[in-house]
Amino acid sequence: MSPPLSIPAPRTGPLAVTVLCGFLGSGKTTLLKRLLRESAARRFAVLVNDLSELAVDAELIGTAREGRGDKLVNLNRGSLGGALREEFRAALDALEADTTTDYLLIETSGGTQPAAIVEELTTRPGVRLDTFATVVDGLNLVRDHDSGRALLDSNFVEPSSPIALLRAQIAPASVLLISKADLLKRPQAEAIIAVLQQLNPRATIITMAYGSVKPEHLLDARTFRLRKNTPAASADDPEQFDLGSDVLADPRPFHPARLYALFNERLPLGLHRSKGWLWLASRPLDVLVWNQSGSHFGLEWSGTWRAAMLADADGHLFPDERAALTARLANAHPVFGDRACELAIIGAARDRIVFLADLRACFCTEQEIVAWQRGETFPDPWPKTIRKV
Repeated sequence: MSPPLSIPAPRTGPLAVTVLCGFLGSGKTTLLKRLLRESAARRFAVLVNDLSELAVDAELIGTAREGRGDKLVNLNRGSLGGALREEFRAALDALEADTTTDYLLIETSGGTQPAAIVEELTTRPGVRLDTFATVVDGLNLVRDHDSGRALLDSNFVEPSSPIALLRAQIAPASVLLISKADLLKRPQAEAIIAVLQQLNPRATIITMAYGSVKPEHLLDARTFRLRKNTPAASADDPEQFDLGSDVLADPRPFHPARLYALFNERLPLGLHRSKGWLWLASRPLDVLVWNQSGSHFGLEWSGTWRAAMLADADGHLFPDERAALTARLANAHPVFGDRACELAIIGAARDRIVFLADLRACFCTEQEIVAWQRGETFPDPWPKTIRKV
């Protein structure tokens, strides 16, 4: 006889919270996914915030924890301390009342000015802000901000600049995580650490690659301390930093060579982030996850399109599987099936307009789509081996 299933005891104290903050594309989602994988025994709730209406991060997190029973709250199209503050409060009310949840992880949007979030979390008796971790993109600090030294001279920092936002995200952190450390040389990493120590001398500083951090540094670490004379929370409004978003959705494939040339030769400086799903005419099987942060970009493999599986003529599908796929694709695009490109574009208004026009020019033309249907090949300069999400 099987032993009875053990039911975890309900939470009796305040809800512990770890906040993952950081600028657009710094590596918060990669870190969050890794934390969830390496802390499987916990009963998490995860709150994911995104500036864009396309909830890319929430979908990737949901896929990573599918079947584990975690609660996932998705709040997008704004920031938690600004346009979404009432929704944020309502979500916290519900999670505080739910004693089946042990721990709350919050991933903020990349355009978050975090003072209002800190205020919200530290004034609630049913919540304990355990750790406030800010992820700092080491590679972009080297490329765009003189290894961080540009953040030190506050006399020349425009209040509406990305540098001002970076400083605001670094200031309240109890833990500072330097991401993409594997791409930094030792003197570059040391220069960044020296800058961060000046900006926030109380924080623990950790370098990481691919989100690899020991969970004990971020969960139940009890590192957050509210500082005396903390200034009143200012508005959490990404638009004050000229940060907005657009979504590009189109069923057509990208021409691989034109897309590659665009990202290597004509990437606007004010395009801080783009992410989502796409497919290439040269790779009709693959669901590809696009991830661009500043001048760093890449593709990851996420799965196989259903239309591609249905077109498999080698007998790899059982009849009932083929019937189920056919039913799911009944209302799909007549040529491309479920294949589609959906990209969120985040950055300055003028640069988004220019980039979207360039991006649309990278889709295959009608003649190229006919060539694709005939099985013709396309020049593809992208790496042949890509990482799995």
